[in-house]
Amino acid sequence: MTPSSAIEKDNFAKIDVENERAAIAQTDTADSREVCERENKKYVFIARGSSHIKYFNAFAQQTSLDVQVIKINKHPFLPSHLMGLKQVKNIDIDKLLEAYLAKKASKYNAISHTFLWTFYRHAMRTILKLDIVKSISLIRNANADVVGVWNGQKLPSSSIAEAAKALGKEVVYFENGLLPNSTTCDWSGVNCKNSLPKSGEFYRKYYSEAPLPNKLISRKPIAKKASGAREHSLPEQYVFVPFQVETDSQIISNSPWIKTMRQLFEYLVTAIEKVNNPHLHIVIKEHPSEKKRHDDLHGIHPRIVFANQWETQKLIEKSQAVLTINSTVGIESLLLNKPVMTMGNACYGLDGVSLPIHSEGSLLEALNQLERCQGNPEITKGFLHFLNEHYAIPTAWNNMDERHVEALNKRLTKQDLLSKIASA
Repeated sequence: MTPSSAIEKDNFAKIDVENERAAIAQTDTADSREVCERENKKYVFIARGSSHIKYFNAFAQQTSLDVQVIKINKHPFLPSHLMGLKQVKNIDIDKLLEAYLAKKASKYNAISHTFLWTFYRHAMRTILKLDIVKSISLIRNANADVVGVWNGQKLPSSSIAEAAKALGKEVVYFENGLLPNSTTCDWSGVNCKNSLPKSGEFYRKYYSEAPLPNKLISRKPIAKKASGAREHSLPEQYVFVPFQVETDSQIISNSPWIKTMRQLFEYLVTAIEKVNNPHLHIVIKEHPSEKKRHDDLHGIHPRIVFANQWETQKLIEKSQAVLTINSTVGIESLLLNKPVMTMGNACYGLDGVSLPIHSEGSLLEALNQLERCQGNPEITKGFLHFLNEHYAIPTAWNNMDERHVEALNKRLTKQDLLSKIASA
């Protein structure tokens, strides 16, 4: 190489480095500008429940962001709110009401099959429209840039979110955390509608042998349940099936083919009678937050056992696998290294993480080959580590600390890895 060509090559290398630095500096400047803009936005968190309002207020007091909290049911409807009717025309009222009416029909089944239901549905359409125009007025008067709601899949939070979208506002969603002692804050939604990447392969690069949370937090039952199996009386081989709350959005909105726990039970009876392994049992635990009791299902089949007084963690640890619709028990089971099958739409229903069950036939096939239910170790652990390190807001919302506030600030200003991945 001649001296002149060497000098020329060196000059080109210097130019490339300078260009790269300039590009990085430009990106950093753009990111800094965007962060600055988000830090100056007005965040308005709206809820009905007192506990959620308390949480939002606590965060508002500890953050440097401009946060206002509105308790929706403290604001009466005013005639001036009717100015928002124009925005309501583009909102699908029937779709918003679908989950609410399904929940009420489940609770008041007899009435739902009478002519009174038609009147009730029409009345609710009118009430919902008035609720939305009230939300539009409150959001507009608060000069909100971003509206925060709890859950967003059921009324009134779903209607508040739609009101915000009708005004062109961003919406951020809060919910109980997917991991023990955590909180969810997501720009896309919660549960299966969240912003987690939907490809199992994506998570392989986050594989780690670092420890994960493995101590589950028990829920206190809101209603007494029949005990079922006593201590030391669980079968040696079983699949654990946690019942869910039938009127919860996870069942109404995110479970295409299982709508009641009785329906699930009937599928389990059919499957256990046909399964090849005569020693395999099903162990069920009723949901501690479900008021409805399922005493009439106890003892129907000798290989289907209820164990309501047992700790969920023990039931998972002693099982061969876990079958769930879309409960967070599925994620808890992955944390405890158990194979998981999902019968509904779940954010962890990913290739390499869990096995989807879409029919009675696929249920029987899975029970006959439980080894197939075990996910890919690298993908599963990568998924769990991504949840723990990049998705979950640390500490439960009712136990907020400095880490929680810092992580939530980053999520709201989109400075965290999840936000960058979602916007890529």
